[in-house]
Amino acid sequence: MKQPASSMTKSLNTFEEIQGFRIWWAWIAVIALNILIAVAIIQQVVMNVPFGPEPAADWVLCLAGFLLLSLLFFLYSIKLKTSIDDNGIEYRFHPFQRTATVIDWGELSDAYIRTYNSFYEYGGYGIRIGSPKTGRAVNTSASSNEGLQLEFKNGELLLIGTKDPRTLELVIQYHKSKIRWGR
Repeated sequence: MKQPASSMTKSLNTFEEIQGFRIWWAWIAVIALNILIAVAIIQQVVMNVPFGPEPAADWVLCLAGFLLLSLLFFLYSIKLKTSIDDNGIEYRFHPFQRTATVIDWGELSDAYIRTYNSFYEYGGYGIRIGSPKTGRAVNTSASSNEGLQLEFKNGELLLIGTKDPRTLELVIQYHKSKIRWGR
């Protein structure tokens, strides 16, 4: 069944994506440490059987458990949310940005999808500052090796990583056809 033109247009002019922290070995390490400290707390604090040949004080185990559990929740909370609509581009890298950054279409001279190397060009994942040639970047380990390159009228560059470059490219092409770029 064919969709009405209005819903097809709606799908072409909007994009939303949420990326999380996806480095599998870091997740395994943090979960394993949480399990180990939980076993230590149960054995030593609850069952009153010392954990290891030189057991730590109960309060040290409880503090370590709290800190490791906090780290687990912190990793889970890391999210890059990107939204694109007729008003512009909005992104927020939670929990590092308290509010979203909003970029009006009128601030840009160009926007396109490009291939990049997060470590070579920006030194890793997160909110990154590259060289004057590459500009800034916001990306996660869930991002593919492609991102939305934004060129601002003032000469600044910003790359926003994406895990869905093909859909994002369609949305950007739609907006490029509708918006008068400020060149």
